[in-house]
Amino acid sequence: MDGSVRKVVTVRSALVLVNTLEEQVEVRLEKPAVRYEAHSLKIDSGSSLAVPLSYVSADIWVRPIGFWSVGFCNKPIHWRHLLRPGESSDGIRSCTPDGGDVGIYRFCVSVKRENYPASMGKHVQPGHRITFLPPVVLVNLLPYDIEYYLKATEITGKVKAGKQAALFAADVSQDLELGVRIESFARCKELLIAAGSTHYVVRMHLYDSADRRMLLHVRIASRRGGALKVSILAPYWLVNKAGLPLVFKQENVHKEAAGQFEEHEFARSVAPLLFSFASSEAPSMCTMRIGRRQHSDGYLPNWCQPFPLEAGVGVRQLHVKSTNYGQPNWVYNIGIDVRAGRGRYRDTNIVTFAPRYQLDNRSRHKLQFAQRCTLYAESSVSQLSALPNSSLPFHWPRLDMDPLLCVRSCNIAGCLWSGGFRIDRLESLHVNMRDEQRKSHFLRVEIVIQGPTFFVVFTDASSMPPPFRIDNYSEVAIQFWQTKVDDRLRSWVSQQTSVPYAFDEPTLPPYLTCAVSGGTSATYSMNSFGEGELLCYENLFYIAVSETFTAETGRPSTDHTLAMQLVLDVPQGIAVILACKQSGKRSQLWRMTGGGMLVHEGSSEPRDPRKLTDQSKAGLVLDIDAIAPQPDRYVQLILKKHDERRQRTQTWHFTEDGRLCCPQLPSLYVQVRSGCLRRGADVLLGPAPPAPPHTCRLNSRGIPVEQGISRQKLRPGSGALSVKILADGPTRVLQITDRNQKRAASQPTCDWILVDEHKLLEQDSPTTDGSAPYQPRQDLQVHVLLKHGVAVSLINQFCEELCFISLGDIMCEYTANVKAETLNCSIRDIQVDNQLLGTQVPVMLHMTAAPRTDVHRSLPALSVIVRRVPSQERVNADIYEYLIVDLRPMSLKLDERLLWKLFQFFGMYQSDAELIRMEESDYDAQRALTAATSIANKRYYFGMMRLDIRQLKLSVFTSGKLAPDLRAIKHLTGVPLIRFEDADIELDPFERGHQFETSQFLLDAVVKHYTEELKSQAANILGSVDFLGNPLGLFNDITEGISGLISEGKVGGLFKNVAHGVSNSTAKFTGSLSDTLGKVSMDDQHQALRENIRSHSGTSGEHLTAGLMGLGVGVFGGLTSVITQPIQGASRDGFEGLFTGLGKGIVGMVTKPAVGLLDMASGAAHAVSRTSRSTSKYSYQRVRPPRSCVGPGSLLQCYSAGQAEDQQFLYSLNNNVYSERLIAYEQIHSQRKTHCIISSEKIYFLRGNRQNKDIVLVVHLSELQRCQHLAVRAHNGETTNYIVLTKKPDPQALGSRSPQDLQQSPQVVCESEMMAMKVAHKVNYAWNLYQESIQTLVIDEEGEE
Repeated sequence: MDGSVRKVVTVRSALVLVNTLEEQVEVRLEKPAVRYEAHSLKIDSGSSLAVPLSYVSADIWVRPIGFWSVGFCNKPIHWRHLLRPGESSDGIRSCTPDGGDVGIYRFCVSVKRENYPASMGKHVQPGHRITFLPPVVLVNLLPYDIEYYLKATEITGKVKAGKQAALFAADVSQDLELGVRIESFARCKELLIAAGSTHYVVRMHLYDSADRRMLLHVRIASRRGGALKVSILAPYWLVNKAGLPLVFKQENVHKEAAGQFEEHEFARSVAPLLFSFASSEAPSMCTMRIGRRQHSDGYLPNWCQPFPLEAGVGVRQLHVKSTNYGQPNWVYNIGIDVRAGRGRYRDTNIVTFAPRYQLDNRSRHKLQFAQRCTLYAESSVSQLSALPNSSLPFHWPRLDMDPLLCVRSCNIAGCLWSGGFRIDRLESLHVNMRDEQRKSHFLRVEIVIQGPTFFVVFTDASSMPPPFRIDNYSEVAIQFWQTKVDDRLRSWVSQQTSVPYAFDEPTLPPYLTCAVSGGTSATYSMNSFGEGELLCYENLFYIAVSETFTAETGRPSTDHTLAMQLVLDVPQGIAVILACKQSGKRSQLWRMTGGGMLVHEGSSEPRDPRKLTDQSKAGLVLDIDAIAPQPDRYVQLILKKHDERRQRTQTWHFTEDGRLCCPQLPSLYVQVRSGCLRRGADVLLGPAPPAPPHTCRLNSRGIPVEQGISRQKLRPGSGALSVKILADGPTRVLQITDRNQKRAASQPTCDWILVDEHKLLEQDSPTTDGSAPYQPRQDLQVHVLLKHGVAVSLINQFCEELCFISLGDIMCEYTANVKAETLNCSIRDIQVDNQLLGTQVPVMLHMTAAPRTDVHRSLPALSVIVRRVPSQERVNADIYEYLIVDLRPMSLKLDERLLWKLFQFFGMYQSDAELIRMEESDYDAQRALTAATSIANKRYYFGMMRLDIRQLKLSVFTSGKLAPDLRAIKHLTGVPLIRFEDADIELDPFERGHQFETSQFLLDAVVKHYTEELKSQAANILGSVDFLGNPLGLFNDITEGISGLISEGKVGGLFKNVAHGVSNSTAKFTGSLSDTLGKVSMDDQHQALRENIRSHSGTSGEHLTAGLMGLGVGVFGGLTSVITQPIQGASRDGFEGLFTGLGKGIVGMVTKPAVGLLDMASGAAHAVSRTSRSTSKYSYQRVRPPRSCVGPGSLLQCYSAGQAEDQQFLYSLNNNVYSERLIAYEQIHSQRKTHCIISSEKIYFLRGNRQNKDIVLVVHLSELQRCQHLAVRAHNGETTNYIVLTKKPDPQALGSRSPQDLQQSPQVVCESEMMAMKVAHKVNYAWNLYQESIQTLVIDEEGEE
């Protein structure tokens, strides 16, 4: 269709010329009847052109134009001898220049008959594709340019790395000797390429200037037209990205590997080093060392432990030994990543050597790095610096010390080194750097792994919330520090202030210690939410003369005669006098007990404020200097010991009007003698005057100033502080509040991104921008209950149903309010059916059957619980309090055919054209690194994340023969599969707490966790493979039988389990052996027949029948193999194929009967295994049969259970020929119980029910000429309706008779006229589809190899 959505119909001839040469060619078409009438065409390189209809019978002459000055080819190109579809012929043509034989241009010609109907009679219709190819294509799959030559010829040239060159002068009909030269390898041993070579791989020997040998692999492949494709590649590329000069060699070989010279001892090679195991006597292991010039003469590099060059990731330590006594050795950790190349380079293993650690500075600071043990060393050689947006490899200077990295900023004056932290595990953290004033500066550190390298990424933490915060709502300053750190790293948080914090030592336990001045200290775990230990401090006070202070503010009075801040003091002895207030002076401090005594702090021992003091053990208390008070006398105040008998004079009370008195002596007040407010004045207890004289000074409350006595606290607050650990998004908060404080301490702060110290009181201030206040949303609750669940059907582009995903009994509950959103979802039953026709396993995924004693049996298959709390809109993050995913034990059965079809469905593979770029791995690593660490990416905080997959029973069923497209996908992915069944995989749950990461970082962590878990289960998988007979399955069966005997006394259960285990192991071992032996026979048809027999055996009887049929097929195939194989080989490859077929036939005479015997043994063992299966091993069936995908007009139709059953019935009739599609199924007569099945190839008429399968008539659509309805009226007036199927006459039986005499027209009775017309209409529709299919040209796209 063109751009205007109109169908464009192109009419052309069926003779197509394809030019795959590098030059434009000229095609000359000469008609044999008219000698001088010719027509010329020009075809560009890589293009195709249809021959004009008037010249399809002309002779075809070809020559290149442009650079080559040659004539037309030596003989014309013929195509008329190819009559049948798929036939092909090859040939070579040469174009000679006018000046002689120098510069002959040769090219190959491939002629193939397309899938047009075969030509009948003398006149051959064109329907061919003629392709022009270069005779030899040389492909350079090395990272270097190569120079090539053909010995004894003048053919030479140069091919750049990754490119290819066409050798047009090469004569593939003769033997060729190819030689190549590359950088550092000037000599080679020429390779002989024999004429008529097919597909094989050989080695080419190259030698460097030191006469060291390297082996290159040369892959030779025959192409259409007899052309050759020669690919030159190296088995290994050694890519040095370690930042160090590395030298390599094969283990137990004295010389270094070829291609390495003195410059490799000084610096690393930028270009990859070509490597091969040149010595066949030495082990195929590699070893390496540091270049000798990396260190001074006092050091000697040693060879590391050998390592294999197989796919995977490894690490090696490279030691550089010091020859000077007392100097430590150098040790380097080098990561090794071995992977197969991509695309065309898949046969080359790329070995990347990278530093184990790489430091990536993405902050705005210039950073310095050092190992913790070398911070204070005299030499600064071990300290590295990195500018912003730069990276550098890192190696531990001292591996014998703790591997802890420290960092500091060069842009912060006097910046101290941070605490040491580990960099050998996936995590993220904040690093705390302190300046000269001990102020904190944070860096964000994220550690990710790509291949063998840990990337340590440093970014600014200014735009991210801190990991911890100290919120001090109290009225006193709090000192805090990480437990067990140096005293210099202690910090203060003022009252009503919040301070962000990160641990000074990340490797220490997550504990914080808080202390209050003059009080207690306590330690808190920042991972334990809830209330913590109280902080207490002494709430001492001064007994002050109120007039000398301003009561409202506590500031000194403005009256200079009184502004002396006088308080009660006991400087010496026991007498109480007035003195000026001195901050913290113990002789001026008092405390009041619960009984009302005023205890003098200066005469008391220091005590723990958290503990109550026995009044009998209290220090000196305030009393009077008299045996008993006198109502009309003034008595001096002094200190005395506590005495119960003096309770009247040792119990005090501060009155509401601002005076101090004894409660039992209400008329006596504490006052200053003669009203003289001065230092040193005595303090007395005496009566108040009945009426103050007019000369007496009164305060604001109307009492004499000398009697105004009040308390002034040394510290504000109640003396008891409540400490709580809570979460504010990704920040863990240590919250300190006064117990008597009215502020709601449970409310979190409004803004949780805090990077500087700020006042908490400012957060409560109203908005001044005029914006509307925040309106909380209403509560929302949603309950979803799907009792019958939901189902999803996967159908690919070929109208083939792949999977049917059934999720049963779904229950979801969603709750949203101002505080949080909660989702609780559960799925009671999960099953994924394999809907491929003819599959070995109809159910791909299902729940593992649990015994009755299992307490988890009633739990749903999958449960997901997640709680999300709101976050600030300007923060690019989602905050989740918890995420819990729980999956019950499942059984996963992977069918290889379905696996590759799913890869194809989801596009999880790449073609060679998409994988040419060899540096793509570096791009992928950087892209993944950026996705996992970028500040701009959205982040997710999980207070708790738990993914629990308790148990997985894993099975893999390989397929003996795959379709070409599936084979290509398997080849591209490079995933090897082995057959095993019911391997018990125990997976530890993935648990993380307080994660604040990007989605890519979290995904990588989950993948890495379960990858390591699967690797740890390799022994269970190996013990379940079929070629070993599944020994673990046998052990589990015996164990289950013994446990049933002990617990329930079931003797029969023991015998059944033992019989099942032994027979199952026998069946798997013999089946694997028969498959291996069957491949030796090299008969694809015989293998396909065996697969078809075994694929339709489910019950024990069917297994036994399949075994007997396998024996019969094997014996019959062995007897006839020596006859059928030579005939097939001769028809396919001529005389050469005759001898090849004879060899296959002789081998098949022995192997096929042996394979039949093994198939019978395997089938019998499978039958016993099925019969003795334990009741606990439930056999799962599909939820529904596979759908009939193709409907009228070849469109996808809705699922119909009836059509699905009709389709299954059709395949039971045609012996499971799945290429035949169902068109319609009708019951044409209910009384006679006749049915009609119309397929894409045949029409079936049956009588009776489906179990009998009584076939009355079968008509192939190729035999049908027409179908029509016929109504016949009888003498009694009744009308009988028929379907008349008119067949084509057999041309070979015509002879002298007319076609009408031989024409057959079977008739089938229908119940009604409507039914007859309906069936006739559908038969004619099927016939039209059949005619359209056989007239449709299916172009066979062939690859180059």
